[in-house]
Amino acid sequence: MRQRRQHASSQCADRLFGATMAAPALAMFQRMSFVRITAIFGAPFLFASTLQSQVVERPVAFDNAGQVMVMTPYIAERASLRAPWWPVSGDFTEARLYTVNDSSYVLTVGRRSGVVERYTLSVSDRDAIRAIVSRLPQDVIVARNDARNAFVKNQTILGLLAYGPAFAGAIGDNNAGRTAGYLVVGGGTFFAASEISRRTSISRAQSDLAFNMGHNGALAGWATMFVFNAGDRAQAAGAFVGGLTGTALGVGIGRNMTEADAVGAAFGSDIGTLIGWGVAEAIRGRETCTVNPNDPFASPQCSRNLSDRSEVAIILSSGILGYPFGVLYPRNARYHVTPGDIQTLWGTTVLGATMAGAFLGTGASGRVWASTLTAGGVLGILAGDRFLVQRFDHSRTDGGRVTLGTLAGGLMGAGVAALINSDDPGPHLVLGLASVGALAGLIVTERYLDPAADAGQPRFRVTFNPASIALMAARTPGNHSLFNVRF
Repeated sequence: MRQRRQHASSQCADRLFGATMAAPALAMFQRMSFVRITAIFGAPFLFASTLQSQVVERPVAFDNAGQVMVMTPYIAERASLRAPWWPVSGDFTEARLYTVNDSSYVLTVGRRSGVVERYTLSVSDRDAIRAIVSRLPQDVIVARNDARNAFVKNQTILGLLAYGPAFAGAIGDNNAGRTAGYLVVGGGTFFAASEISRRTSISRAQSDLAFNMGHNGALAGWATMFVFNAGDRAQAAGAFVGGLTGTALGVGIGRNMTEADAVGAAFGSDIGTLIGWGVAEAIRGRETCTVNPNDPFASPQCSRNLSDRSEVAIILSSGILGYPFGVLYPRNARYHVTPGDIQTLWGTTVLGATMAGAFLGTGASGRVWASTLTAGGVLGILAGDRFLVQRFDHSRTDGGRVTLGTLAGGLMGAGVAALINSDDPGPHLVLGLASVGALAGLIVTERYLDPAADAGQPRFRVTFNPASIALMAARTPGNHSLFNVRF
């Protein structure tokens, strides 16, 4: 009996111990089951919420016909897109428009530095942009940034005026060989340019820079051979190789440039060449000639402070250095510089040189003329930047018209000078009236075009109000500021 009781008590103890040990395990199992069940049934809801948080943007066109999916700087310039419905200011590479639900729009703008900016547009802003872009001519809307035709045309011109003559002079020993070489290269340039434009996309910046560097490269190649005292055929070969090299560099370098960069580079090189020429002429001075007294029949020996090769080297160096300085102008300016703005500087350069020349007399030496005209041209560039570039945004058409208007006014002024004194009009009268006419032509053309205001960042300005001193001395009530700072 006692053994049965001990056995029964031991079985009860075992059951009690087993129940005690199984309780934590059961609780742990229940917690694990709850986590698994929650994970299994909650995963679809979590995945659904993730899908709902994703935003899908759909690209939309800038015009009604759906042709302008990418807004280029040229199209934006031709459309005169301005605030408040166009929030972009300054240079950009391209802009694209996206929508989420046709009630809100996002404008992405790529900058030259690689930064992509995002702007939110309302429906009214989008409608205003679409209405303006849709009214542009078809040749502006359809792939206007692709300048294949302009590239082929410019290269054909270079083939007829640079590549062909240089190649003919390099290989031809007689007139027949020169003629054959000129015709082959001049005509073949068209097909070569057409093949290049077919294989790759050519932007306006590439076309402009390739054309400028093409003819400047031909001149640089000839100048290099001339400096090293090479023969005529070697100089022609240098011009041919330099022209082709310049064109290739223009296509490659212009790929990462805006139109303003390309036009600025070309302007910087051309102006640098002219400044180098003026400086070299000013340094060379007047030519002095000596005659051998022992040989009265000998030709006089003439010399100047600089030799011809030294002058060509100065001009070549200044033209090459002008390219990087020209690119820095639109990139580093605190105001908006368009390609048309840079083109207007040609007119102000001519105006400045003409005004400076009006102060010279008939007996002025060549050194004085070179120094004065060069300084006047530089001052004309500075004045054009101050009164035209910083205040307005000119299109390329506007820039060309301003330059032509300036030249036309100058011609009219010179014509009036010839009518006043038809026998022997001096430089004071001719250049003076030409300056007046050129300035009038520039002002009239600018007023006629009425370009848009500069879209760049507002400039820092400090103005002084001397009238405030008298008001404060008289103890006039109110706020009287001596200086106004605007930025």
